[in-house]
Amino acid sequence: MMSRNWQDPADYAFTQGLNGAQWAWEFLRRNPDYQREYAAFRSTWDELETAYGHPPHRDFTAWKQDPRAYAIADDGGGSDCRVDRDKVLIECHLGARWGFYKFPVDPSVDDPVGEGLLTWRPLPQGVELVGPEDQVWLGDDSSRVALGFDLSQSLRDQLEDARRLLAVLRRQRLKQGLMRPRTVTDCCEDWTLYLRLLDADAEGASPTRLGSHIGLDEKTLATADAEAFALLKGGYRLIAGLPGH
Repeated sequence: MMSRNWQDPADYAFTQGLNGAQWAWEFLRRNPDYQREYAAFRSTWDELETAYGHPPHRDFTAWKQDPRAYAIADDGGGSDCRVDRDKVLIECHLGARWGFYKFPVDPSVDDPVGEGLLTWRPLPQGVELVGPEDQVWLGDDSSRVALGFDLSQSLRDQLEDARRLLAVLRRQRLKQGLMRPRTVTDCCEDWTLYLRLLDADAEGASPTRLGSHIGLDEKTLATADAEAFALLKGGYRLIAGLPGH
């Protein structure tokens, strides 16, 4: 795993040039669960290569018949590497589980995105069904809006009207300063802090040590710490496709 001095901001200067896909990797590679799963996968892969060889002389037929070479297929994806109806190759299964295509990447690799070793799977954005009394989803977030549709009428026409209305609302709220588009540039400073928090935690240091080191009050630190772990646990997939500016 990478070794960075969380007390030294210069160790994180590299983040200034990252795009969304590269940022997503920085959070995933720090996930202890991913680190453990990759280590287990790598151990199994090495055992398989010892038994059946390396390309181009690998015995692929024997490899695919070995139970260690596949996992039970689930809804996590990896259907592009099915062995049969309910089995998927372990390399695809692990990649799909964590949200990417291609061969699983060692957490110690600094830039698998730039090297072409990792490509993120598209993450469906989805929509929420907001009930008439549901204020939880809307909250006080000006970037969120709920629209009404009449399911007995033409959905095609309503969806086109909704698209135009949403575009107008977005422009208005941006102009009024009620919201801002989420971009890598907007988030870079916060995300860099989050990486330092995660690295401090991995080293066994209390978040308060970093807070006092860089002058963060307790409330701000607690919020940053929670957001850092949210990105670590799965939120990284939401930032993989963010625009740069």
